[in-house]
Amino acid sequence: MEKPVITYLDQFAAHLGKAEDAHTSIVGPNLYVRYANDPAIFKITTRPAVGEDVEITLQLIHPEHGPIDSASFTLTRSQEFDEALQQLEAYQDVWMV
Repeated sequence: MEKPVITYLDQFAAHLGKAEDAHTSIVGPNLYVRYANDPAIFKITTRPAVGEDVEITLQLIHPEHGPIDSASFTLTRSQEFDEALQQLEAYQDVWMV
């Protein structure tokens, strides 16, 4: 079950790493993203859920104030990764203006 989880992190890293000022790092089940002009860290955690489903948590962490917000959703076996990207973009629209 570990392989799909890591694959999702790689896909998120590739998507978020397109920004010229983004620095990404995968550590265990977490992807950390920092943008050059923003002290906050964007963290994505993936965990196996029931069956082949994957639970994905998005979290914005400020170095001085700690966690600001988080959101979780489950990507089911029948869903495409594009649906996870839609969730990601909705979260970023709210918190990463």
